[in-house]
Amino acid sequence: MKFGISAAALLAASLAFSNAAKAEDTLSPLHWQSQGNFGSYDKAALQRGFLVYQTVCASCHSANALHYRDLTALGFSPDQVAAIASNVKLADGSQASMDDNFKNPFPDSQVAAKAFGGAIPPDLSTLVAAHPRGTQYIYSLLTGYQAAPSDVNVMANHYYNVAYPGNQIAMPAPLKDDMVTYADGTKATTAQEASDVAAFLTWASHPNLDARKQIGLRAVIFLIFLSVLAIANKRKIWSGVV
Repeated sequence: MKFGISAAALLAASLAFSNAAKAEDTLSPLHWQSQGNFGSYDKAALQRGFLVYQTVCASCHSANALHYRDLTALGFSPDQVAAIASNVKLADGSQASMDDNFKNPFPDSQVAAKAFGGAIPPDLSTLVAAHPRGTQYIYSLLTGYQAAPSDVNVMANHYYNVAYPGNQIAMPAPLKDDMVTYADGTKATTAQEASDVAAFLTWASHPNLDARKQIGLRAVIFLIFLSVLAIANKRKIWSGVV
């Protein structure tokens, strides 16, 4: 992740931020509403997370599994999504539409490798699904930058991060306080930005999570009803047997 986005695209993302979703304190204690058997996505957090992604992450990282039209699932209206897409220029110079995939800032992997010293920024659309405890991992990684201990020799162009395997990562700390301005009034601390973008990337990896949990809940209710019915029927059938 790296800061960088055109002023027009940032303005579109800011204007498109829906006021319909209500802010919730997700940091004290740290939690994500989508976790748990009956959890569902917090659309306010997803919208904030998209703003962080669009402002900070999109200049370096792709999210190839996502289309701009998918943003309607976050609570944005079709007009708002169209406005976001219209301010994005794709690699071929054309204006993005709602049916386009999220812009890939480096469609040529060789160019990306050269730009980042051989460390190609990973695609973010399935990153949470690829890691155990993926949501927590993203948050911990983004907030895990520290000064290296005196006995640790950090490699050139690397940074010390307590959450990254091996503790040395080629990506500099991408977040800092007030990198974005949240339309719902939430204070944009580094921790809040990390929490929100982790929520957004969780949705990117599992966009059908809410539907799956609803289906699962209905299945459980149906099975409980069926079990009660079966027990009642069994008692009725065997009630006359001595």
